Amino acid sequence: MSEAEELGRNALRIYFRLFESEAPLGVRELARDLNLPVSTVHYNLKRLEELGIIKRSSSGYVINKSVPLEGFLIIHKRLIPKLIIYSVFFLGITLGSIITIITSGFNTDRVFVIIISSIASLIFLLEGLDIRNRLT
Repeated sequence: MSEAEELGRNALRIYFRLFESEAPLGVRELARDLNLPVSTVHYNLKRLEELGIIKRSSSGYVINKSVPLEGFLIIHKRLIPKLIIYSVFFLGITLGSIITIITSGFNTDRVFVIIISSIASLIFLLEGLDIRNRLT
């Protein structure tokens, strides 16, 4: 079992918020941002601190070590669900097919590709956004 799997949902949400934060965050600020009781945030911060994942600084809590989260990529200090990357891939296929139709003419196979890749792109985007929203 990985470290991320050992953490509960609230601890992951706190980690996620601290990871993307530019500055240290305090207990009350995290509680307000995540709409959680202060006691829940405090308990989970202590757990994260005991595991060495975060540390307390003079102005709040900061990430001490990065925990790999399955299904996420780190891009410019942002955790991006891989499903959103897949969505962009299928969007590229859709746009490429549209450009091909414009430059080479109508073809039913290309229309089929546009429909399927558009649907795939939308599904991956919605699922990726849902995963991200559950952690924020």
